[in-house]
Amino acid sequence: METDWRLVTFSEIDLDDRTFEIRKFSGSPRLRESLARLGIIDPPWLRKKRGRHIVIDGFQRLGWAKENGAQGIVCRIFSEHCDDLELWMQRIEKKIFEREMDLAEKAQIISTLLRLFQPDEIPGFFLSGIDVVSRPEVLRRWALLSSEGAEILEIIASGAIAERAAIEVASWDKKSRASALLVLQALRCSASIQVEIVERVNEIAVRETKAGADILENPRVREILASKDSNRRRKTQELREFLAELRHPRLSSRHKHFQREVEALGLPPGARIIAPVAFEGNSWKMELSFTGPEELRKILESAGSAAESDRLDSIFRPPVRRDEGGQS
Repeated sequence: METDWRLVTFSEIDLDDRTFEIRKFSGSPRLRESLARLGIIDPPWLRKKRGRHIVIDGFQRLGWAKENGAQGIVCRIFSEHCDDLELWMQRIEKKIFEREMDLAEKAQIISTLLRLFQPDEIPGFFLSGIDVVSRPEVLRRWALLSSEGAEILEIIASGAIAERAAIEVASWDKKSRASALLVLQALRCSASIQVEIVERVNEIAVRETKAGADILENPRVREILASKDSNRRRKTQELREFLAELRHPRLSSRHKHFQREVEALGLPPGARIIAPVAFEGNSWKMELSFTGPEELRKILESAGSAAESDRLDSIFRPPVRRDEGGQS
């Protein structure tokens, strides 16, 4: 591919032409620190176009140089006759292998590749370089994220969104996708919990024939997120509990009843009753924690008294629902 290397003044460069931009929405302080310390080590790429030059690679470096008073910069210049596909392939390969990229950059790259190739024709080394599977459905989800514009790309570039969670919500409607990403960005919880939240919202929405946004913009969810008395960890737990209640209302009611009756029973601190998983089956357990024989004797004595309480039986009975006989 025909190229040249020379000093190019900024008057020769059209910085407004963003044809080849893969925009970085998250700031890169390390890049600016390196530029301030060492200057531009990796020359930008330009392409001749109607008597001027457009940028292929190096938007941030050129912006920094102009901000700092440079009149020009040494660049690699591609001929105006260079094939667009070849330029994009070189641009993307350089982007993939020069450093770790954020999710917004990855989405833009995949969107560009889908403009250049059919899904099954994308060169494998591009997808392996950004650790993305070649399934067309997955690639289309990435492209959907890219198509949503700057607001969504800024959110997924923030580092707060797990990749799998972003892909899960990519196929949701626009409003639901934005709602989910904003909630996850606010909570900044682990990747596994993000996926749990997204999957649970989707399950509730499907069952109730609603959109994900209808679930996530519930007044209770807004109250949880707006609370000034809870940190992010507590808000995350409260949201998970609320979604679990919406997803499995009977199980949630059963669990609350169990907790309430156990507390009322007044077991000693070293004893606790463990219910069967999902309250299914008859395998109940009691766990005792003690430091020595004297403490054990006290726990057993206190637990024995609790066992005589009339409340013990109610622990093993599910709560009576209002629609069963019309009584609560």
